[in-house]
Amino acid sequence: MTTSVPTQPTEQPAGEVLHCANHPDVETYLRCNKCNKPICLKCAVLTEVGYRCKECIHEQQNVFYNAVTGDNAIAFAVAGGITLVAWPIAALLFGMLGSVFWLISWIVAAFVGSGAGAVLAQIIRKSVGRRRGRYIRHFTVGGIIVGLLLSVFVTNMFLGFPLITLPALLFGVLAIGSAWQLLR
Repeated sequence: MTTSVPTQPTEQPAGEVLHCANHPDVETYLRCNKCNKPICLKCAVLTEVGYRCKECIHEQQNVFYNAVTGDNAIAFAVAGGITLVAWPIAALLFGMLGSVFWLISWIVAAFVGSGAGAVLAQIIRKSVGRRRGRYIRHFTVGGIIVGLLLSVFVTNMFLGFPLITLPALLFGVLAIGSAWQLLR
């Protein structure tokens, strides 16, 4: 199946100069091929069917998102709860492993961190009923950070020292990164 990409944007008659709807000081001859709004090259997005404005692209992408309002709170709570429980365990293991084999603790943190983020993303996806939301990943990262801070505070209160080591931080950063990517 071949698709043809238009080489020329929709142009106006030679004497009619338009101004961009989003940037009124910019002259343009280009219009969105869906809503016919005048747009400049900063606002134009090239699609398979021609140039469209960012608002029409955003509207088109909304069909992929079916999350309800409560899904963001569920993602935040699940990410925070799991991090609150899992961080002390992971940080304690990396602390013990790092005191004996510091290089192995870095390698294990690099490999296991991404997997932990992927598992967390799948748990969150199942907890929201496999619905997709535009901001679920933002709430997930917020929950991870809040859970991490609460975990560090609690372990500092009861154990007398915070469970933060460099391999554990690498683990956390990689877990956040993989959860962010998988919840797109």
